[in-house]
Amino acid sequence: MKTLIADTFVKLLDKEEIDKITVTKLIGECHISRQTFYYHFKDIMDVLEWTFRRSTQELAQRSLEAEDRIGALSAYVSFVRQNKDKLEKLIYSRRWVQIEGMLVEAVTTYLAEIARSKVQDIDISVDDMEVMLKFYASGMVGVLLQYVGKPNLNEEKLVIQMEKIITGRMFPGREKV
Repeated sequence: MKTLIADTFVKLLDKEEIDKITVTKLIGECHISRQTFYYHFKDIMDVLEWTFRRSTQELAQRSLEAEDRIGALSAYVSFVRQNKDKLEKLIYSRRWVQIEGMLVEAVTTYLAEIARSKVQDIDISVDDMEVMLKFYASGMVGVLLQYVGKPNLNEEKLVIQMEKIITGRMFPGREKV
């Protein structure tokens, strides 16, 4: 039932602004009772968060299965491009602060998983790691939202540039690898 509600919410988001999607409209589209809706979700933002978490978990899994960082970052760029219209609707909603937090949290979780699974013997405190992950996640979200969807964007070049930033190879004075 949660999946039905979430999938219907996504279909409504294709057609309408998030601020215009109400519980009444959603339950009407789902052909369910208000009680059924509230059994599964608290409100529209709860549906959005659950839907978003599900999508980003699938995205993180795909990117973790990629052969390299370029493939992993390409998965994110592709996801943002494919969902550009929905993301734009979310950006311009009253709930943008919450939505941005969800985006950053999803990327932070992904980066933390990469750090755990791919990087051995990290010599950094937990507090420093947390700040570093939030910094990179916020940057990735900002870059993706700013660049993806621009006309004539070279997505492959953007992915390579993001990978250089993450690995520290873009900083002046660094040797080319």
